[in-house]
Amino acid sequence: MVLGEGVLRVARFKYRTFPTVQFGWPQPERMAELYVPDRDLFWVPRGYRRLLAQAQREPPAIAFLGDSCTQFGTYPERTLTRLAEVSPALSKGIKLGVGGWSSVQGLAQLRRDVLPLRPRVATFYFGWNDHWVALGPADDAARPGALTWWLSQHSRLFQLLLKARLATALRLDPQRPNRVDLAAYKANLREMACLSQKAGIRPVLLTAPSNHQPGQEPGYLAGRHLRRLDELVPLHRAYVEATREVAQETGALLCDAAQTFDQAGALRGRYFRKDGIHLTEEGDQEMAKLLAGCIVAALGPQRVTPACAP
Repeated sequence: MVLGEGVLRVARFKYRTFPTVQFGWPQPERMAELYVPDRDLFWVPRGYRRLLAQAQREPPAIAFLGDSCTQFGTYPERTLTRLAEVSPALSKGIKLGVGGWSSVQGLAQLRRDVLPLRPRVATFYFGWNDHWVALGPADDAARPGALTWWLSQHSRLFQLLLKARLATALRLDPQRPNRVDLAAYKANLREMACLSQKAGIRPVLLTAPSNHQPGQEPGYLAGRHLRRLDELVPLHRAYVEATREVAQETGALLCDAAQTFDQAGALRGRYFRKDGIHLTEEGDQEMAKLLAGCIVAALGPQRVTPACAP
């Protein structure tokens, strides 16, 4: 074992991408370029700690949580620009979306990093990565213990094992679970909304808009994200509807971007990139217009529901 470890080190083998094996994204090169490992959140962007430290010194009014649609989108900045016209106090925000994240990571981030910041509003834009197929256990069962995490970051033999496991996992078993099943997704959103309310933060739940049509699903999603392409549209619609239900149950403000974009008619295609998931600049602009109004509405009288009762 010692000899094998030494040989791998001499050969400069390195595969510090535990999250890749589990979730299928980020790819190893993207992980090295954009992210660093985090035991609680699996991975975070480079500079994440500095961003949080800055927010602790200058508390934000708005926290934008989500996945790559938030991290790589411009709607948070555009939303803040619009809010500044309403009130200068609403012009400061922090963009905390991370590519590849599901609601499991979003909830962990809220508990650990966002609640201490005490923003006035937190927006939650999840619902894509949750319904992709897991390459291992579901997200809520994937958090490693201390030893597994240390080995994944320091042992070349263990990293080689992980790389081999990924190659095997890509031959998807039809029985593999979604990263976050529908019931767990609802439970996570419900917990996000209730924790926010109890901390004095107004939650805004965004439905994830899509430009996918039955029979025209992007083929690349069948590689490691879906069991069959034809399940994409109904699967995503189920998670969108779950977001609406949680908002109704908890009294969180629903910002129904999916419905708004569905009703955009001929403009809808201009709002999305080719993948039908991420927004174009024009789409981000439309999202910001919608979200700014939702945030203002969220700061009005709050509806308290039994679902979030102490």
